[in-house]
Amino acid sequence: MTTTETISRVPVIGQHWPEQGGIYIGQRLIDGQPHHIIIAPGIESDIQDVKFADVDKAIAEVGEINGHADWRAPEQEDLMLAYVNAPDQFVRKGLASIYWSRSEHHDWPWAVGFEGGNVLSIARCSEFRVRPFRSIVASSI
Repeated sequence: MTTTETISRVPVIGQHWPEQGGIYIGQRLIDGQPHHIIIAPGIESDIQDVKFADVDKAIAEVGEINGHADWRAPEQEDLMLAYVNAPDQFVRKGLASIYWSRSEHHDWPWAVGFEGGNVLSIARCSEFRVRPFRSIVASSI
């Protein structure tokens, strides 16, 4: 497979990627390797009223979405990529616009507010949305 063939399979950022089960939001490094990042499509994919301690469990309970079962809770960097490249795919107003990441900083969980793109350190007992994400190694395509 040539590089041109690989590139032609990856959709434009913000577009549906049927073979990968969601919306393509761009690429980022994970453990030093470039990964394509995909979000479950639509606000209807959000899991609401989740406490930080239950973020991974909530995603695991979703199971398969569009033929893929390897969905995961997003890292803070995933959510920031989503805010920059595909903000219209998320709730953008009020408390409902806050999405948990699975990231922590100094024992404080991080969430991202899609109303203004703020990264927030919030009490673990708070309840917010979480969206399923997937990542695939870019060189595997």
